[in-house]
Amino acid sequence: MNLNGIKSSIENVGIRGNYGLQKKNNYSEISNPIAEKNLSTYSVENLKANYAPVSFKGNAPRITNAYIITGEKEDLPLLVTKKNESYVIDFDSQTEIIYGIDAVKYLDEAESFHYDTQVIFPKKSEGILHIGEKEIPLSENSAVMINADTEASVEVTKGFPMMVISKKDYDWYERYGRNAQDTNIRNKFLELMYYNSHLYNGEFTPNVLLPEKLRDEDFLKTISIDKWAVRNNLVNELYAKKDSLNEQDRKTVEYTKGLMDKLYQKQMISSKEDGYVRFVALYNVDYMKSYLQDNGFSEEEINLLLPIYDQARQVHMDAKFSHRNPVKDYSSELVEKMKEKGILYSNKKDSDKWIYWRECFGNEESLRKRLSQDGFTAEEQEQVVRNWHSANNTGFDISGLKFIDENVAVYNLNDKLNNWTHEKTNWVTNSTAIASTEGKTPFIGVSMVQTDEKRPIKMSELRREEKLHAHPNLEEKRQTEIYVITSGAAALNVVKEGKSCVKILKEGELAVVGPGVAHCVNSILGEYEHIVAQVPSAFQYGFSFKSIVDTPDDYDEELLQKKAFEELTKISDTDK
Repeated sequence: MNLNGIKSSIENVGIRGNYGLQKKNNYSEISNPIAEKNLSTYSVENLKANYAPVSFKGNAPRITNAYIITGEKEDLPLLVTKKNESYVIDFDSQTEIIYGIDAVKYLDEAESFHYDTQVIFPKKSEGILHIGEKEIPLSENSAVMINADTEASVEVTKGFPMMVISKKDYDWYERYGRNAQDTNIRNKFLELMYYNSHLYNGEFTPNVLLPEKLRDEDFLKTISIDKWAVRNNLVNELYAKKDSLNEQDRKTVEYTKGLMDKLYQKQMISSKEDGYVRFVALYNVDYMKSYLQDNGFSEEEINLLLPIYDQARQVHMDAKFSHRNPVKDYSSELVEKMKEKGILYSNKKDSDKWIYWRECFGNEESLRKRLSQDGFTAEEQEQVVRNWHSANNTGFDISGLKFIDENVAVYNLNDKLNNWTHEKTNWVTNSTAIASTEGKTPFIGVSMVQTDEKRPIKMSELRREEKLHAHPNLEEKRQTEIYVITSGAAALNVVKEGKSCVKILKEGELAVVGPGVAHCVNSILGEYEHIVAQVPSAFQYGFSFKSIVDTPDDYDEELLQKKAFEELTKISDTDK
């Protein structure tokens, strides 16, 4: 979406829309009691952001201002459609966003969806997915991915959701999956099988116990540590070079090393050759807390361990979709043999439909090794491996997956982890997340950044990796990024005509950052939340869709930070 394309299309925005909605009835006024209830604390004609420390009531009820941030002096307005109050944010894929009261109205009328649709429930928002006879609860920070031509409905019970509707993919874009034609994408699937097998088996690396600073690649280079070479042995590598650290960092490394040693001594964790570790028993969190106390762990140690433990256990529980295969694909004799050898669970209630693996195997080699050790013949191995390949979902991002069928998937951000690092992620949906039992993945990716801090803070406090960057603007590779500020305010660093400036985005505003426009989030004002949609999501293409750019001559991070804080403080003072 280059600037000329935007200008030539802008006048058509008013007649675009209604992509995929089948109506129950017609609306002329808001008649949804949920919407009316949510409006009770707002003046829609004169919206104000809720920054006062004790008065936060929820997210903005609708978009009040929408525009396209360009690399030129002037930005461009983004007009709302006439039919369903949506904003077309990408013309080539006919992707539109509907937010707040307008999303509530849309969903209240919808019985089916003609096109791929995502419904995002941010903080302070909840709902229910109705599909067939099933009702799936949608808590805050949930996302529903609905595939094209699906009969379903989404009921909003609290707050204001956001919808992203995409009519078609780019011509050059190939979706992620085991059957992708592109060799690199297929290899990415196999790579994720390895990482996810650890994640879904409840394993993690000791690296996640370290503070973010000590995992930062640039910092590690200053003490001659190659982050990717040491991989999962970072705690020991830092301990070996502790004398190169300042006193505070040295104490942190010594503390983390001592904690790991204590876990080993108490025989509470086991380790693998590649450095991943796993708690020997995955008890519920309350029991694990008392178990740690009984084994002499301090409150400080427990507070550090339990979040990691809880995440690993939760993803292990969510991974039931990768732990099972259809029983019909295997002979009864082979199933019984695998149960006898401890490869499969033998006590599952629905064993007439599914077989359940005791562990997720990272690749074919590890599975064959296990089968060979347990005396399976070459013919039996071939049958097991063939069926395992066809039905295993380990290569998809399914952390946080709460429900899936052939048409719909539901994710919760609170339980999602980064597949590669096993740390928390902002991406509730992305191009490697499975969206149906048939292996479909989405075209759009959505992330959410939130904080309950009630002050202007640097974005680097939430996302250390946030730096001035741009997304590609090529015919065969381009990406648009859309910011919706649902609560608080944000200051963006933007490069316009080769010069740096600060752009303030307030609650209720939508900004489209086109391909090639250099930008980053400078600072934010809480209580804060933004929802970002990427068109397209491109995790399967590697990280070439985000390039750190050379800063212009006048780019002064400290000066821009000061200006951003001044502007955000003014907003805060005005709205108290």
